[in-house]
Amino acid sequence: MGTDLIIVGTVVNNTYRMLHRLGSGGFGEVWLAQDTVLGKRQVAIKFLTQDVLSHQALFLHEMRALSELKLPGVVSFFHHFEVDGELALVMEYCEGGTLSQQTCERKNRTPDAWIDTVSAWVVSVAETLAAVHARGYVHQDIKPSNLLLKDGQPVVADFGIVNTAGGTPQYSSPDKRLGLSSANDPREDVYSLGVTLLELAMGRHPFGGLVGSDLERAKRRRSLQGDVAVPDWVMEIGLKAIHPETALRFQSAQDFANALRERRLRVVIDRAAMKAHRAVLAGERALKRAAWKSADRSAEAALQLCPGLPSAVLLAGRVKLVLHQTDAAFELLKTIRVNQSGHLIGTELGWLFLQRGELPQAIATLSDELARNPLNMEATCLLLECYWRVRRFDEMKRVAQIMVDEKCDSLAFENAGLLARLGGRELTYKWLEDASARGLASPFAAYNVSVARAGINEVGGFDALLDELLFQEYRFGLPSALKTKNAVVVEQSGRQQRLPNQIISIGKLPGNVIQIDDASVSRRHAVLTNVGNEVWIHDLASTRGTYVDGERVVGKRILLGVHDVLVGEVKLRVSASEDLVA
Repeated sequence: MGTDLIIVGTVVNNTYRMLHRLGSGGFGEVWLAQDTVLGKRQVAIKFLTQDVLSHQALFLHEMRALSELKLPGVVSFFHHFEVDGELALVMEYCEGGTLSQQTCERKNRTPDAWIDTVSAWVVSVAETLAAVHARGYVHQDIKPSNLLLKDGQPVVADFGIVNTAGGTPQYSSPDKRLGLSSANDPREDVYSLGVTLLELAMGRHPFGGLVGSDLERAKRRRSLQGDVAVPDWVMEIGLKAIHPETALRFQSAQDFANALRERRLRVVIDRAAMKAHRAVLAGERALKRAAWKSADRSAEAALQLCPGLPSAVLLAGRVKLVLHQTDAAFELLKTIRVNQSGHLIGTELGWLFLQRGELPQAIATLSDELARNPLNMEATCLLLECYWRVRRFDEMKRVAQIMVDEKCDSLAFENAGLLARLGGRELTYKWLEDASARGLASPFAAYNVSVARAGINEVGGFDALLDELLFQEYRFGLPSALKTKNAVVVEQSGRQQRLPNQIISIGKLPGNVIQIDDASVSRRHAVLTNVGNEVWIHDLASTRGTYVDGERVVGKRILLGVHDVLVGEVKLRVSASEDLVA
């Protein structure tokens, strides 16, 4: 006997007589039933759909665990049974119906009385959620139809069941719909409860009948639909609860409840956070002068003072990204990626994807960042590097030319345009000769022109030529970086060379700054770049590889202080300026 055959008067499980259907939803049907064994007790029985049944073990575990907590604000779960293979849950019956059904009462009360009632309901739900969250559970689908009245007090229904469906779009945060939020983040429930507060107070959904991209745009902007005739304190609290930036929402359901009780938002002055942010500012100054260790120490100090401070996490993540410590950067930045919608870390997230080789994600993330902030030059340059990596020369050329025409402050864009034209085989030998004769302001561009002038035959083909070209990062094209003068000391077989060059090529060819005539060394094997207080070694897809302190260089690696470098089988010792050791 399936649920489609249940009619009034049917007895199921030899115990429950069906009285009438209470409703239906994505999980299945709900019936009011009389317990024939206990006589007067009425229960609500939910008959679940096959979609929910696929998660049966998960939600039964959650519902049993919550039932053992015996929280008065959570609908009690008694037990379950099967009817012809369909699962039925026997739940506490709440005679007051759902809060969405209670909105008709709004007309029968004064506006002040209605707001008092709504506020009391939401405080009660928020405190119930705070208790549930403390035990590691998140509801995932708070909305008026999942909040029932029992003896005049709201109780939360459908724990466990709703977690299988992923929530309701009209009540879910923007990050949740984009898949950027964590499944166990309590602030998702805070967002949904904020929408619920506004809906009950206004008498209609705050985003009206919007769907799809219109709904998501309204969420991001917090653009409430229609006239909003509610007290200012309700609106302020509601808007904070539905902030699209997770970190700027109430950080707990209890904070939400406290604000409603006090009928105001407290401006939080956190002295620890102030001290921590001072450390962050010092770290940012150190980052600008390439004092990596100092910047890292500042970030660590800030995080000790105020764990999770977004600006401190971001600083620590940027240091790791600059040093190409990709795994460490990921561990740091993933917390902000979960906690925020991307406005603060669009550049860093794209940079992280780029370093991890996840180029489609990098391009998508950086494109979104530029849609929000068209003047983000660093993000633009990172996007150009993505195009270089995937060999999208036409788009790379177009974007680079726009940046050059806009007279952007970094020569990196001119170099990117040069690389795009070289990749597209647009430049003639005469053009390269003329460019070399007139001189190029960017040492990266000058190096790339010299490589291209030598021709593809010298390096073994066009693809090999592209591997030997250098992309110039945004910061290395800034005037302050190009004016900085450092010396790099390279020692080979007891002979030292002190080199002020910004680009130091290493290889078998006579034109290299450091020429090594050895069979294990490629014609252009590696390059040292010495720009803006930073010294990096780049392996140019060499046959035998380049090693720093016994570790093979993949792409490039920063050099701080003194390092043993193996070029093929030739040993070098490379010493960066003491100024680089922070």
